[in-house]
Amino acid sequence: MSEFDPTRVGLPSHQDLINLRIWDLHFHGFDVMEAVLPYIRRMGIERLFCLDIGGWGDDPETRRQETLQRKKLERWRDLVFGIIRIDPTRPKASLEKMERWIADGPAVGIKYQGGYREDISCAHPNNDPIIERANELNAVIYIHTWLKVGGDPRHVGGGNNRGESTPMDVAKLAERFPDTPLICGHAGGDWELGVRAVRPRTNVFLEFAGSDPFSGSVDFAVKELGAERVVWGGHIESRSYSNELSKVFDADLMFKQRKQILGGNLRAIAHPILKTKGYRIEL
Repeated sequence: MSEFDPTRVGLPSHQDLINLRIWDLHFHGFDVMEAVLPYIRRMGIERLFCLDIGGWGDDPETRRQETLQRKKLERWRDLVFGIIRIDPTRPKASLEKMERWIADGPAVGIKYQGGYREDISCAHPNNDPIIERANELNAVIYIHTWLKVGGDPRHVGGGNNRGESTPMDVAKLAERFPDTPLICGHAGGDWELGVRAVRPRTNVFLEFAGSDPFSGSVDFAVKELGAERVVWGGHIESRSYSNELSKVFDADLMFKQRKQILGGNLRAIAHPILKTKGYRIEL
């Protein structure tokens, strides 16, 4: 039996994927790198950003885990960048973590998670010193957002976790920091609302990882925001590259626009801090 040729059914070849210079902003497979590496290679992924770096506290187990993560980041330096998790309910501890991991360590950015102990989203004033320091460090800023239906009466956002940010929260933060690139994760889950929420804030970039692959979603984002404001993530290992890449290949885009979305925009955002850390990245 001859080898399957994806181009015969309208799919990109392996070389096509490599030519797009794909950078994956949303990677959760750091603990199982050897298992997922064949899929990373198969899909021609050039670089990954791991969003699960760093712990909290100074206990022996946390120190042990962080030591292991630093060793793995060094081992996979040519493939994986580290993004640390911060907590706006603990701004002082978050700043200390940023010094340890970004200013004096290998990480290149921060991530807002999908909920915290208190109802403090990315829009809360607690975030101002965090974003100010991230600015000084040129750190990549990724914000998990979602719009879950719930509450009584039920409404969009009423089912969110405590402290879980929405695209509306990102827009509020972006208004206070208009010169800071902010990445609105998951397109807010509801991409039709997410796109509209961040549209006026030109410093906000939209990422679609983890949401269902609706046909037309990326077309809509490009129409409303421009291809220069959309970035891509694979969400491995809880999603598949075929699922996430299909969103971009479904869209009616030129090669240049696909290349922007699948890596070019993220390279531009990350370039200042990567240059500081000694990476030589071709934009």
